Amino acid sequence: GKTSAGGNVGDALNLPEQTTRAVAVAFDWLRQFGLDGMLLLAPTFRPMSAAGEMNLAPNVLRQLEMLRSREDKHRGSLLWLLGDGTRTAAGARAIRRWVSHPLMDGDAIRTRLDSVEELRTEADAGGALETVLDSLAKHHGGARGGKGGGGDVERYLGRIFHGTATPAELVAALSAVGGFAKEVLSVGGDSLGRTRLTRELLAAACDPAVVHTCDELLSRVDVEAASAGRATAATVLLPDPVKFPELERTREAVAAAERALQDLLPALRQKIIDNSRGGKPQGGKGGLQLTPRLTYTSVRQGSSQVEHLIELPDTLPGIPTNWIRVSTNKSKKVVRYHPPEVLDAAATLEQSRERHSAACAAAWRGFLRDDAAGAFLELRAAVRAAAGLDALASLASVARLDGYVKPTILPDDHPPTIRFVDGRHPTLEAVLDPGSFVPNSVDLRGDAVRALVVTGPNMGGKSCFIRQVALLALMAQMGSYVPAAAAELTVLDGVYTRMGASDNLAMGSSTFLEEMSECSSILRSATEKSLVVLDELGRGTSTHDGVAVAHATLDHIISDLKPMCLFVTHYPDVARDLARKHRTHCDTRYPSYVEVDENHENYEKDENGGAGRIEFLYRLTPGVAHRSYGLNVARMAGLPADVVAAAAARAREMEEAVAARAMARDVARFGPEEVERRSRETVRLAEEAAAAMDAALAAATPEEGAEIIRRAQAKVLAAMDAMDATDTS
Repeated sequence: GKTSAGGNVGDALNLPEQTTRAVAVAFDWLRQFGLDGMLLLAPTFRPMSAAGEMNLAPNVLRQLEMLRSREDKHRGSLLWLLGDGTRTAAGARAIRRWVSHPLMDGDAIRTRLDSVEELRTEADAGGALETVLDSLAKHHGGARGGKGGGGDVERYLGRIFHGTATPAELVAALSAVGGFAKEVLSVGGDSLGRTRLTRELLAAACDPAVVHTCDELLSRVDVEAASAGRATAATVLLPDPVKFPELERTREAVAAAERALQDLLPALRQKIIDNSRGGKPQGGKGGLQLTPRLTYTSVRQGSSQVEHLIELPDTLPGIPTNWIRVSTNKSKKVVRYHPPEVLDAAATLEQSRERHSAACAAAWRGFLRDDAAGAFLELRAAVRAAAGLDALASLASVARLDGYVKPTILPDDHPPTIRFVDGRHPTLEAVLDPGSFVPNSVDLRGDAVRALVVTGPNMGGKSCFIRQVALLALMAQMGSYVPAAAAELTVLDGVYTRMGASDNLAMGSSTFLEEMSECSSILRSATEKSLVVLDELGRGTSTHDGVAVAHATLDHIISDLKPMCLFVTHYPDVARDLARKHRTHCDTRYPSYVEVDENHENYEKDENGGAGRIEFLYRLTPGVAHRSYGLNVARMAGLPADVVAAAAARAREMEEAVAARAMARDVARFGPEEVERRSRETVRLAEEAAAAMDAALAAATPEEGAEIIRRAQAKVLAAMDAMDATDTS
């Protein structure tokens, strides 16, 4: 059917057949609640996978703690960090949408970043836009715990459209939209903005047509009574014989019934006087003087109010016998009556009031439907523009935090790139003591190193680092500043994550099946412009199967899919093998740590003997960690000392057994002399590399040091390849 916006929903959206059927079912279901009108507005439809927006999988939102923290709390989530500065409920919803749907259009991202930069600068300088934001809080605020404001204006508009708004909600919404628009116009309107997006939002929020619409609608209602909460549907509409003729007729009928009741009082008083005389003249005005002037009173009986009672002294003579005695007050010495004439007139008044109430409700619904709801789209556009300003201002407040920079969005023809210098985890840094978070850098490029394999000790910061990189990339594409010394990236078309252990017992899925299912979905979806984050893939099965799955998956990602990838594993052989196979496109890192010297005077020796202790430094270092120090974490978790000691002894036995088997294989293959020669050569290469690095690192910057370590690592790998070539020959 035709929409009230003048278009046809099917033509406007060119909906597929299945979607059309779904809309038809939704329409039929909503109609029974009177909420089907929204489906008649073509502009309210938008594709779920809108062009220019990234659709993040629920796993990504959960694993990166974007909307809720791991403890299912608002605090600690990315939404908490970016949306904490919003002043309005609509602005908070806008930020939530931006967080869950980052932009994928480079120009749109740059435009939003420019607007955030403008608001950040204005706030620092105390410019005119700060006045606009204060006005925004005054008119549109109040729904997020603040004082004053119009409440949740966007939701009020929805109720207006569906015809369920109260007078107070209507007046609050129109006053907020119109009041904010007038104040923005008074200080300069859209000319206050320097960037395109800011100007567009200001222009939509202070559109003179919106001001006219708000004033026109408010002129038809009792604004003061509605604002004070005294107005109802029966009293809020101002008299207007032209607009509401039926309302005028029923209002006059109520007034006539009320007058008829008042007109009864003199006749009733005269009837008492006549009865008191007994039908005989008594001379003078004695009867008239004894009979008080009659008025109506009301009393409460139980939970009901009894109205139109006539209260008379209990000694007054001449009361007609057909008057109904309702109650007696002995302390006041009065009796209250309901004359039959009054009951008839009161029934007529009640009927008039019911007809008037029905007419008022019909007039109110008609006013909402024909007048207010007809302006829904232009009013909603103004509210959403105000929400956009609020959301941008919240991002600007984040941009003012220490150590945040504006990311550079590289051109579309640039090789896929993610580069953060001294990046920091945004939400973790926000809850830790200032300066306590250790930053780390990352540099991935589609035509260079595009896969980074991270190994290292448990609790060393591996998972934190890969989450950090994903969050910073997503923040940049939301139009937010990021916590780093420098940031540049190309636009990602998707971020895919697989981390943490979970199962789905209701669906019969084990932890490993869930892990493989998520990985399968990633491998089907990722492209060269995506970021793939995999944490400890293959840990849900046996070691051999896990190593095989991790190796094959990462090899496929590097060789065939070619996205930028962060891969955390506790299988060092996977890191070494793939770094050697894909030297140009794969590199290795591990979080640095120091082993506590057991001979140090402050070292407390475990009486039962145990695993060595380590201290985490959290700074990523090129190379592969030779072990994961799981027993160190076991000790930190409070496992009994004898259990840790027994585990350490068993670990040494297994390591020695593996080393012995490897030595036996090498001796059988090459002979003892060749094995000895290779061992000496490996030690020599390692000592030379260590000496060269010590000399070079002494005067190097951190960036230069990382490059020096990378070259030394490459030199060792080349020497090992040369020995492998000798083996095959």
